[in-house]
Amino acid sequence: MTSDFNADRIRKTADDVLEKDRNYKEALRLLLDWHQDREDHKIALPAKMGTSKSYLISVSLGWIAANVYFSRDLPIFKEHVRADSNTININDTTAVYLQQRAPDYSRQLPMAMYLATREHHKFPPLLLVAYQDWVYNQRHDNWGPDGRAMMGSLNVESLDTKSCVVDLDSATTSYFALDGQHRLMAIKGLKDLLDNGRLSPKKRDGSPISGKDVTREEIEGYYEERDIDLNRLQSTMNEVMGVEIIPAVQDRETFGEAVSRLRNVFVDVNENAKRLEKGELTLLEENDGFRIVARTVMTKHKMFKGSFGLSLNVDTKSNQISEGSESYTTLSTLVSITEEYLGAKPEFKGWKHPVLDLKGRRGVGLLRPNDDEIEKGLAAMTVYFNALAELPSHRNMIAHFDEEAEQESKSPSGLRGGNEQNILFRPIAQVALARAVTQLETKQEADLAGLVEILSRHEALGDLHLTHKTAPWFGILCDPEEKVRRQKRYGDLCAEMLVYLLGGDSVDGEERQERLRDDFFEARRGAADSDEPMAWSLSGHLKTKDDFKLPDPWR
Repeated sequence: MTSDFNADRIRKTADDVLEKDRNYKEALRLLLDWHQDREDHKIALPAKMGTSKSYLISVSLGWIAANVYFSRDLPIFKEHVRADSNTININDTTAVYLQQRAPDYSRQLPMAMYLATREHHKFPPLLLVAYQDWVYNQRHDNWGPDGRAMMGSLNVESLDTKSCVVDLDSATTSYFALDGQHRLMAIKGLKDLLDNGRLSPKKRDGSPISGKDVTREEIEGYYEERDIDLNRLQSTMNEVMGVEIIPAVQDRETFGEAVSRLRNVFVDVNENAKRLEKGELTLLEENDGFRIVARTVMTKHKMFKGSFGLSLNVDTKSNQISEGSESYTTLSTLVSITEEYLGAKPEFKGWKHPVLDLKGRRGVGLLRPNDDEIEKGLAAMTVYFNALAELPSHRNMIAHFDEEAEQESKSPSGLRGGNEQNILFRPIAQVALARAVTQLETKQEADLAGLVEILSRHEALGDLHLTHKTAPWFGILCDPEEKVRRQKRYGDLCAEMLVYLLGGDSVDGEERQERLRDDFFEARRGAADSDEPMAWSLSGHLKTKDDFKLPDPWR
């Protein structure tokens, strides 16, 4: 009996404890709901770093659009804003106070479209500064006789030891973006699009670009084509994101201390923010089909495997390769190769179109190709790099990264420099080759394997050497002083020369060949003791234009 009594007692005690816990949670929920239901009141978590206090809350995009302003809208700058550009004049008054870079309004439309069309859109929190009218009135009662603030410029009530309630009443407090002006611009742009039915693209200074407006009807049509619920667009401004609010003035601060603190916060936030390099952006991109294919090929194809297959011989950050780099190419170059090779093929041309698929709408974002299209693009680029891997120099490089590498194998830097000087280990020539090959495949129905065979023969003859005057690339990819040329026009000339050499003299006709000869002559011009222009011929001698000839095609 004693055992049964104890069991019943334990159960009753446990039920009492659970009931108390449920009652406690219910009471807490009711109290929190009451605080949340108070107009403009938000529960916040306080934070503090250094001398700066701040409050973390979540608000709707609609609230942000209606209540947050740009830094140039600060009352103290009102008389110093330039009417022609909406920027702040720097003078003896404004230089004392908080300064921000003028926002770039050309980013508004692309970022607003990102919110409107991307299912997985996400903005990081905005950093806001809260001002009240008394802040700039040194005679206000909130400034004590010692010049120190009697209160902060944000109304905050303590809730417990770790949380508080912030009064966001816009009638008494104004909010300005200390960090995140372009995110704010995007949110306001989307609000304009939804409310007014259209949004104009803008120049950097904010002046509109006429004739290229994006309309709400177009966005709705985009939703309907993809069977996306229109309610998602309607409810966008109800979505919630984070903001961190810093009072313009903290309790017991002087006005000068407050301004200095905000200036330091702004500088710290912007100086320490790292802008992603082009290659790093490519690693993260999920809507550009060319970038998706390029990075997938990079991680899977044997051409780009590093030592023991564990690392990559691809530079994922820089746009260029240094002479001594052990990387074969860069990720941004792989993207360019993919764009050149796939972009000229009819089945992939749509990958270049913006999300609304209308001319003149660059910058509004790209529509991710479906998985089948991605697989087709990946298969095409795999075939391309499989063929390229058969070049003797590329087999040599692949062997170098093999666990059982032969002594005569060479690294990318060895094939790029030294006695080799192979142009195909330079990004500019890699992109030019992709353009040439896809042009020959499209226009002449050339066989990729056959083109690689031609390249292999002429690679063995030294015809892919960068600095030899007897090779076509002297003057095109290096100047007469043997300095490497990387400008786009020389990349274009390199591609045209590859089309001519690999495709034969029937490609594009005599007129095109004559223009190529003129450009080739200009690229190889050298100094001479003659009044008549002269250029280095493939025999290694200076010749006049009348005696100057293109190399014989390699076919």
